[in-house]
Amino acid sequence: MSGVISCSSENKPAPGSAEIDEIRAYADIATKAALEGISENNRDKYIQYGNAQFKAAVTQEVFDKSAGTINSQLGSLNSITFLSTEEKDGYTIVHYRAKFSKGEVGVRMVFDKEHLIAGQWFE
Repeated sequence: MSGVISCSSENKPAPGSAEIDEIRAYADIATKAALEGISENNRDKYIQYGNAQFKAAVTQEVFDKSAGTINSQLGSLNSITFLSTEEKDGYTIVHYRAKFSKGEVGVRMVFDKEHLIAGQWFE
C-alpha cells in the first residue's frame, strides 16, 4: 500500500533458525492484526503496528478502497501461514499464505529495523 520494495532470495535465514523465531515473534502478530483489520474494515487495527510512513500512506480513503476490494474478492480472513523470510535493503520481508473465505493469496509483509510494518502487498 506504500512504495514498492523489490525482494530477492538473498540472505535468507536457515529454516528453523533462532533468527526466524525472533522475526516471527513480531511479524506474525503484526500480520494477523493487519489482515484482521482489513477483514473487519478497521483502519486503526490495520495500521496499529505500522511505522509513521505506513500510517501516513494508509489514509482512511485509501484503506476503505483497498479493504472493500480485498473483502469483495477474497471474503473474510480465515488463517495465515508463515512461508519464509528474507532481508533486503535494511528491511525484513516476511512471506505468508493467507486463507480467506473465497480463496487464498500470498501476502508479503515488509518490516523496518524497529519491527514496524513498512509495506504490505498481496501477491
